[in-house]
Amino acid sequence: MFVKSKTFMYQVIAFLSLIMAFVGVMVPGIPATEFILLCAWSSSKGSPRIYRFLHNNRFTGPVLYNWNNGKVISRSNKVISSISMFLCACLLVYSGVNSYVLFFALSGMFIGFLWMWSRPEEVKNLTKEC
Repeated sequence: MFVKSKTFMYQVIAFLSLIMAFVGVMVPGIPATEFILLCAWSSSKGSPRIYRFLHNNRFTGPVLYNWNNGKVISRSNKVISSISMFLCACLLVYSGVNSYVLFFALSGMFIGFLWMWSRPEEVKNLTKEC
């Protein structure tokens, strides 16, 4: 009984995070990549069908391959994410939100920016030459 409920919870997490990833693609300010990674993790434990879909998809497959092989984020994804964060920061500053909200949002984006740019940009070749 416990195993079935645990598997069901992983399926629910996978499904909800996949929906949020699709929303994140359309709505600025909602992260898509994090939800894709959450969906891949939870679907690996509870939904082989979603897991195969993510890894065989032409948009998410290469990103997940890179992440699984060295926690790699490609330069193009870094640039797109940086531009997106910059535009969201400008929108927050322009909209005149509360200064505490602005501080925490900009701090979170800055920490995410630093972390993202600290990741390698290409998968290392694991074969050794003789």
